[in-house]
Amino acid sequence: MHRRVHAAWQQSGVSARRRDEAEARGAAELVDTLRQSDPRTAAQLALAAWRVADLPETRAALRTAAAQSEQDVFTAPEEGGRAINAPTWLSRDGRTLTTLARDQVVQWDVPSHRRIRSVRWPGLSENVVDVSEDGRLVAYQGPGGAGLVVGVLADRSRHRLPTGPATGTDAAFGPDGRTLLVRRPVPGGDERATLTRWDLHRQRVSFHYEQGTGDGALPAQSRDGRYLAWCTDSGGQPRILDTAAGHLVNTPVPEATGRALCRGDELTFTADSRAVATATSTGVVTWDIRTGRERPRLPLAGALRVEFAGDYAVTWAVGSLTLWRPGLPAPADDSPREPLLTVPVDSSSVGDLRLDPAGVLRYRAQGRTDSVHTLSLHGLTDGAWRNRQAHSAAFDLRGRPVPVRKPATVHGEETVTVDPAGRTALTSEGTLVDIATGRRPEGLAGVQGEDYLTEAAFSPDGRYLAAADVQGRVTLWDARPWRRLAALRTGGSNRHAPALGFSADGSLVAADDPDGSVHVWETGAPALPPATLPVGDAPVLALGFTQGGEELHLATPHLADRALPLAPDRAARTVCARTRTGLGQTQWRRWFPSADYRRTCGP
Repeated sequence: MHRRVHAAWQQSGVSARRRDEAEARGAAELVDTLRQSDPRTAAQLALAAWRVADLPETRAALRTAAAQSEQDVFTAPEEGGRAINAPTWLSRDGRTLTTLARDQVVQWDVPSHRRIRSVRWPGLSENVVDVSEDGRLVAYQGPGGAGLVVGVLADRSRHRLPTGPATGTDAAFGPDGRTLLVRRPVPGGDERATLTRWDLHRQRVSFHYEQGTGDGALPAQSRDGRYLAWCTDSGGQPRILDTAAGHLVNTPVPEATGRALCRGDELTFTADSRAVATATSTGVVTWDIRTGRERPRLPLAGALRVEFAGDYAVTWAVGSLTLWRPGLPAPADDSPREPLLTVPVDSSSVGDLRLDPAGVLRYRAQGRTDSVHTLSLHGLTDGAWRNRQAHSAAFDLRGRPVPVRKPATVHGEETVTVDPAGRTALTSEGTLVDIATGRRPEGLAGVQGEDYLTEAAFSPDGRYLAAADVQGRVTLWDARPWRRLAALRTGGSNRHAPALGFSADGSLVAADDPDGSVHVWETGAPALPPATLPVGDAPVLALGFTQGGEELHLATPHLADRALPLAPDRAARTVCARTRTGLGQTQWRRWFPSADYRRTCGP
């Protein structure tokens, strides 16, 4: 009797474990479908799946979650009922979202999702004109259209600007929030308008111009407040006004450049205020005001929006956001410039693009209800950036940078790697050669059935070999009987030899992709989908693992060493630090109907 009870208890435990594993695998498969629309839940779900069952599939999902570009999506709660297409504004640093619905102004701290203030302002929804980029001020038409009023959201104070009747008037705050640019049509002026800039602190006019254009978007304003730029309707040529000098810039814009600038939806200025730019169907066009020359174009088909911040530019085209460093030298081989990072987005309309100094990109996705998406920039804007591009790098078995060693040439044969013992080399044709004698070792087949090899790496214990050929195919081999275990990648770029690397115990193998990401497989289950780690600044020059496989180190042309968490416990801490909490019990039951609930973050 006791034996039957014990056997039944064991069988019950096995069944529960298999049930949990099935639910964990199912949850891990769903993570990718949530990553763009709800990245926080996606990361929490990956972590929960690993807590339920520690499997190759759940570990891959957790590693991907720890490194994913998508960090957060914030949609402001609707106070007082649903308000479709209500206007929203995102502050210059991307940290404050201002919403306006039914005369209620609500400001939110985007990183924490915390409400900052809520202000009732009668008549504002109908008459609002603009909110300053720092979120402090609101401009609106006064009662009965009598002039413009500027209000302070923090204390609700307000003052009227004597701008005259507001009918037909539009206005926008300056980038620093200290000025307000007002455009008023000239009666009978044949699309002509006046441009007036108000000093809000002194409440007086600081600049006035009589020859503005009344149609189209308001003139773009440079960050330093000196320049205004707009396009004329005749010939589509840009006009750039120097408000310090009081007249148009004398340097002529080349006709072709001018037409290209005015083909875009709106003009903007670079962060240094020295150039005006726009996004066009063929890329980003930038004209330098001081030199009178066009700067190198950023080649992006279908570009719809561009924003500059410091040394960087962010562009949006349908389907993706891209990060650029426009000041980088042109490629030596005359190939097109490449972005540092490309992130897929599924938003059909994108408003504000904001680079946060904390190293994240935020954008406002426009729709029936706007939302703010936060993306990691993977250290690409950190201070470790080097302007001089590197072309090679190497790491030792502890993941530390070391000098690069050139591939050995053995008795006239070109090799791609050498085994850990230093006795045998693998040639680009996939054959093995004894380094001392130059002979083919007997009984060792090498890599067979692959094209010309461009890169290869042995695991530190010599058991595994990863090899890449000229077609971009990457394969994993058991280097003892020389048997192919898996095709990790069936094809790719023939211009790029991927960086390859193994963890110290050979349990993990990594290879970079031409798109600027790194894939990590478990050698015990190489046929399963890998963890995907976006890194940017492609191509990856070298990959290295710390001694225990806790971190993956990588070198790219402009960043010498970045680290990504690989050990599940480290990846879990990274996810918890970002999401702050794990799945709640209600969410848990949705994804894990049978598995016992457990806390995934915190004690």
